[in-house]
Formats: sequence, structure tokens, C-alpha cells
Amino acid sequence: MKIVTAILVIFITTNLYAQQESKWKLGFEFTEDNLSGENFVVTGGVFSGYRIENTELNYSIGLLSEYNLNEEISLNTGLFFSNKNVSGVIICNTCDVIPVLIKQQYMSVPVSVSFGFLKSKMRPHLELGFINNIGLVNEIENSSEYFSGNGYFFEGFAGLSLSYKLGKKLEAEIGYNYRTALTPMYKETSVGDYTRNNVSTIGMAIGLKYVLK
Repeated sequence: MKIVTAILVIFITTNLYAQQESKWKLGFEFTEDNLSGENFVVTGGVFSGYRIENTELNYSIGLLSEYNLNEEISLNTGLFFSNKNVSGVIICNTCDVIPVLIKQQYMSVPVSVSFGFLKSKMRPHLELGFINNIGLVNEIENSSEYFSGNGYFFEGFAGLSLSYKLGKKLEAEIGYNYRTALTPMYKETSVGDYTRNNVSTIGMAIGLKYVLK
């Protein structure tokens, strides 16, 4: 009897363990980013600075991880390369209006909480969090002008996504997110009505997540 009981306990425990979903997921994500807002960037050369027009199409790409606290709530983080190039127009008293490309690239580390709804194969999510952006490249293309961008800035974001289970271990996800700068992206904005924090991003994301054993 003891042997039978032991076998049953082992069988039930193994079966329950097999049915449990891992708390950890790892994934890959690509986001098409569209920046908006106005800023004036002061330089250290002969020009007064550059008016930012945010006409460039940008992107973020990287790895993410997810830890499920329960069936509805998860914690998320990751490591991304973010390209945030912008178009600038030279501002000075004696020069023509000349468009230039300002290169801005960052290592981005998001931290967020995700809320999942509807326990089904296709599931919507609401995500709220912050993004730490650490500068990698901050320069004006084909120019030695000093560029007064900050080496770090902080964003808040909110997003909606839809995940779809492709199998027991794999799920695809598409989403939309809105981000806004909470700390200055540039060191100085001293002209007219330009503001240092008036930078926002709308992103469309696609990704894959793998459930760890």
C-alpha cells in the first residue's frame, strides 16, 4: 500500500509540475518609432543652434524578459538599441536654412508592469512603465559642431498589445505604445517657445516570446 501511495504521489506531483507554466519568458522585439515635438538645440560653434523637426523614421530593437507574478500581472524588462535620429535646421543670423541630420542612438532599458485580460489563446495586455535611455551616439552628421544633447534621459510610457499563443512554448505579440520624455533630452533650449521635454514617441511593435522550462 505504501508503495502504491508513493507511486501515486510521484505521479500526481509530476503531472502537476508538467501542467504548470514557467514564470519566465524571454523574447525579441522590434518597434518602429515616430518621434514628435519641438526643441531647439544649442551648439558650441559659429551657429546659434538647430531647430529640431523630428521627421526621421526610427526604431528600437532588442531582447526582453518577463516574470509572471500571477496569471494576470507580470514584470518586464529588457535591453534595447534605440535609434532616435532627428532632422535639424540651422538657425543663425547670416546663414541660409540648411537641413542636417542629427544622429541620436541610445541603449534603452525598460521597466514595466503588464496586466493581461481574458484567459484565452489570444490575449490583450495593458503595459505601464519607464525607460532609461543611455546615450551611445549624439552628433551632427558631417560636422564637428559641439552638440548639446544629454547623455541620458528618462521616459514614461503606456502601451496596449495583443499576444497569440503559437504553441506551448512560443507566443507572438503586436502592440502600440506612447512614450514621453520626463527629463531633458537636450542641455539647453533658450529660444522662443521651445521646451526641453517636448519629445514624445509613438511606437508600433512586433515580437516573439519563448516560455522557459
